[in-house]
Amino acid sequence: MTKEKTKELLTTVINLSNKSHPDLHQNVLLLSKHYMQDVRFRAMLVEQNSRYNEKLQRQEKELARYKYELTKLVKEETEAHLKNEKMLQQQAKMAAMGEMMDAVAHQWKQPLNALSMFGQLLQMDFDEGIVDKLYIDNMLKDTDEQIQHMITTLNEFRTFFRPDKEPEPFGLKRCIQTVMLLMKDELLRNQIEVSIESEKEIIITGIENEFKHLILNIIANSKDAFNERERKQRNIYIRFFQEDGNVILQMEDNAGGIPDDIIKDIFKPNITSKEDGTGIGLYMSAQIAQKLNGQLYVANTERGAEFTLEVHPCCN
Repeated sequence: MTKEKTKELLTTVINLSNKSHPDLHQNVLLLSKHYMQDVRFRAMLVEQNSRYNEKLQRQEKELARYKYELTKLVKEETEAHLKNEKMLQQQAKMAAMGEMMDAVAHQWKQPLNALSMFGQLLQMDFDEGIVDKLYIDNMLKDTDEQIQHMITTLNEFRTFFRPDKEPEPFGLKRCIQTVMLLMKDELLRNQIEVSIESEKEIIITGIENEFKHLILNIIANSKDAFNERERKQRNIYIRFFQEDGNVILQMEDNAGGIPDDIIKDIFKPNITSKEDGTGIGLYMSAQIAQKLNGQLYVANTERGAEFTLEVHPCCN
């Protein structure tokens, strides 16, 4: 029933009641008043509900806009983070490559000097007439040994930077010894003695070349500390073992430790105690540890800094 017809009906009822008993008329007026109040109240509720629905729709639209902007911002931040992560990885790789190229250059220096010396000796001995077949055989043997040493170093260098895509089982001791082979002359040049204190081989699963980068980064960190502090006695101790099912690798030096004001942040990017350092190496080492399903810790000891890699068995 429309509003006009309702009013018309109420007017008719009131007029009829006015012609009837006075009490009936008063009751009809009272009922009519209550009815009109109820109608106005309902109309007010409808109007308020309409305003509420409009406000709710505006808020839903605003919320949808915020959600869109937040999703867009998260996507942009994620892409920026991934881009920055790739840039840091590339910087770490280039820094490691620089370390290894320097090591290989020193590795090759000795055999190249030896080959040069062999040539001079051959000329001198030929002039003196003491060159015979046995002499040539020995010369060829010595020359071949030097060349094989260079080939081995080159192959290890190429393998070191070859991108492995799938995790595979590898031996900790053998992997560490490979890094030591590449770093041999560099360690000798810096008078650093590395002791592998564990005899038993332990197998873990991961990307071996990335693990080599982790070892190289920690050794490079110790080497820089030795040189900056001009330490005369330079030792790095490497030990690995199994404890409570976990594989533990510890690398300790006697370079005096890491300053207390940065040790808690040492695995963050761009955190370093070196004047010309970037802080990328240890940051990437921590990332490699996570990819091995492990964690990398550091603590100062009486001798220096001790890095601990803990690999969990549940994922390895």
